[in-house]
Amino acid sequence: MRRFRACLFKNLIWIYLCATCCFGYSTMLAAIPDHVYLKEGENLKLDCMLPVKLAVVNRQQTVMADVSYGEKSKRSAEGIGDTTIKTLRERTNLSCETLAVGDHAVVCYLFGVLPVKEVEVSVVEGRQLYAAGHVVGIYGATQGVLVLGSSPVETGGRAYREPAENLIFAGDYIVAVNGEPVRKKEELIQLVEQFGDRPLTISLWRDDELIDVSVSAAAVTEEAQENSGQHYMLGLWVKDDMAGIGTLTYFDENGRFGALGHGIGDGETGSLLRIERGALYEAEIMGIQKGKRGAPGELQGVVYYGKENRIGEVAANTDIGIYGQLGEERMQAYEGGSDLIPVGYKQDVTPGDAVILSDASGELCTYHIVIDSLDYAPADRNKGIRFHVDDSALLELTGGIVQGLSGSPIIQNGRLVGAVTHVLVNEPTQGYGIFIENMLEH
Repeated sequence: MRRFRACLFKNLIWIYLCATCCFGYSTMLAAIPDHVYLKEGENLKLDCMLPVKLAVVNRQQTVMADVSYGEKSKRSAEGIGDTTIKTLRERTNLSCETLAVGDHAVVCYLFGVLPVKEVEVSVVEGRQLYAAGHVVGIYGATQGVLVLGSSPVETGGRAYREPAENLIFAGDYIVAVNGEPVRKKEELIQLVEQFGDRPLTISLWRDDELIDVSVSAAAVTEEAQENSGQHYMLGLWVKDDMAGIGTLTYFDENGRFGALGHGIGDGETGSLLRIERGALYEAEIMGIQKGKRGAPGELQGVVYYGKENRIGEVAANTDIGIYGQLGEERMQAYEGGSDLIPVGYKQDVTPGDAVILSDASGELCTYHIVIDSLDYAPADRNKGIRFHVDDSALLELTGGIVQGLSGSPIIQNGRLVGAVTHVLVNEPTQGYGIFIENMLEH
């Protein structure tokens, strides 16, 4: 029995040690980003708390950097796997500032011996942008007609038929009927009426695949005809555009902008909207619904549509933001109220003091926040920065982070480092942001 207990105790100790090592290893991997942008001429820095050395593999040489102690070195090598304690001791001093513009494969070595993670390092020229923070109206026309769902159609005598059942699904985009292009809801209705009870070939986008589906519209009752003016229906709920309010994050000297920090999704399907064309318009905040636990607040405003109020064109809707081109007049107006500031990359961001920029009050203001933690490789790349608001003016104005503030630039140490993207539903003073380098990947 005593031997059994001793064996059991020893096994438990081994299990505990293995679990501790696994936890430490996973924590270390999370503390090292998968991809790092490094400005030309700057030294490579990751996490100074980790005892790792970096082997930067170029075509003809490998550069070693002692991150934990701040010492830099260089060695010739035939490959990453040739690293040994002996060769590390024989290295000569050289700064990693000599890395050329371009992409470099990097391997992190624990204690300079054990390879633990490979990182992609992109050396880029220094970049400056205008931090915006302006609340704008956003309009987008979908690429085709977006299907929100389907329902049965009454065909008379208490009989019902659902023509699109198991054929056309929520999230599909209808782009043609029997070869005739469809861009608006009205065009879809007109074509269904035109072809009547004849078979229809519906061309649609499903995910990233263009497919054809054969359906037949249902002839509706006389009562339904009088109410809708339609004789035939597919029983589909559809939409062909979207509109809302968000925040312009940045623009460059040529007027190219990024906004929101996340994509525009459809509230019914939860999927990213396929936008064919869109525009930014002037917006005016008429009221603010403050955020509270369990109920995120929102900016309530009016969007002024019309050619004279158009700020710019939206060219792309992606999961990391919307992008496009500002009009020349608007760009000049925005430039007059802000200065170019340098871009800060992941390794430049630290927990601590920062500010967000917003004109939700009617005037462009900076509001103090505290960056609580950083996640270099989040499952959702819109949530790399976690922060909380402690600025009394913003708390009084909005109660924290509310809908409409998405895209507000995050500035730390005079650098544009990110943008606000999400609020914690149960704690409106806390939110998430995206690293600006992720937004610039578009």
